Amino acid sequence: MRTIVSFDAGTSGSKIIARYRSVEYPFEVVEKYFVVNPSVRQLTSRSYRSQLEFSEDARGVSGVVSYVDPSDKEPVYWDVGETATRPGPLLVSDRKCENLLAKILGFLGYLVTQEVDPQELMELDLGILLPWDEFEDRRLLASWLRELLQPTVGFNYNGQPVNNIQLKKIDCKPEGYGIYKHSSSFKPTGVLIIGHSDSSWLYFYKGKMNLKLSQTLPETGMHDFLQELPFPITHELLAAKTIYEAGPNLKSKVLAQLTQTKSEQEIELLQQAIKDAKSQYWSDRRHQFKSLADVEQILVSGGTAHYFSKELNQLFKQLKGVQLEWCTSLMDEFIQKFDIQESARSQLSHRFADCFSYYKTFVAKLQKETLVQTGG
Repeated sequence: MRTIVSFDAGTSGSKIIARYRSVEYPFEVVEKYFVVNPSVRQLTSRSYRSQLEFSEDARGVSGVVSYVDPSDKEPVYWDVGETATRPGPLLVSDRKCENLLAKILGFLGYLVTQEVDPQELMELDLGILLPWDEFEDRRLLASWLRELLQPTVGFNYNGQPVNNIQLKKIDCKPEGYGIYKHSSSFKPTGVLIIGHSDSSWLYFYKGKMNLKLSQTLPETGMHDFLQELPFPITHELLAAKTIYEAGPNLKSKVLAQLTQTKSEQEIELLQQAIKDAKSQYWSDRRHQFKSLADVEQILVSGGTAHYFSKELNQLFKQLKGVQLEWCTSLMDEFIQKFDIQESARSQLSHRFADCFSYYKTFVAKLQKETLVQTGG
């Protein structure tokens, strides 16, 4: 059977769903979701060799990747996942095709060496969701992957050669595409994905996406909200996770993790700072969202969207007279399929809604193509 991977490379973490045959007896077909640390860092050859000494102790989807750069045929080295994490704010403007290539190869290296039989040829169907402002790079990314993911070329993962992948099909879509396919409405429809770094707005009418009315909304993510806080952020993703967990009531016990003294006074200052930051954040967002094209329905997803759900519902009701749709049935299906623990359901289901729906659409498309080819 062919391995299928749906890859959504978000700033707060790569969301991935994969279907493959397990390397463990009884070698059943596995469908599994992964949340991978988004950190990526280019290394010098010397740093790469030093990092290899620690790669055997890496846990989860972390490690080092090396390959011959398709653009200039020079060897390049990358640290991906947890081991590439550095303190301080994320460099959200540093997203580029090369970084995404390293992330994808890092996950595929993990998949080949840890989850499937590394001695067998893995025929791969790869689907990728790209932020709208990176969608124009899809052909370049696809050409690089086609060059590297063939048995005669390959790459190295944690020092081990990975040359048993054969890319059979690659499909690139803008983030939000999965959400729309779940709806399949022919009405004028907007899809709003609010992530950690920014937001994507896709406009669909009669089943087709309007490129002119689709856009990226910069400085609308959790990253920019955190920048409003007058508190030092030593680990941005951890700070975001803590604020999510504190909820709308800003639970003191949870927020104490972000303070130095954990005193009641410092916690109260942080709570007020979050309230003030929210006010400023929504004052800035009002003008951006007001400029969006009028539609009859708006589908919403993303971890940051979930955190700001109350404000979003109120704002779009005022600005557009539209009640937001949160894809509840899709998220329930994801929770049931992967048996998500109750404590993680809310966050994971909102973060994975787009990736999960895209995965289902991609699998259905591949099955249909197989039937046509076999005359079934």
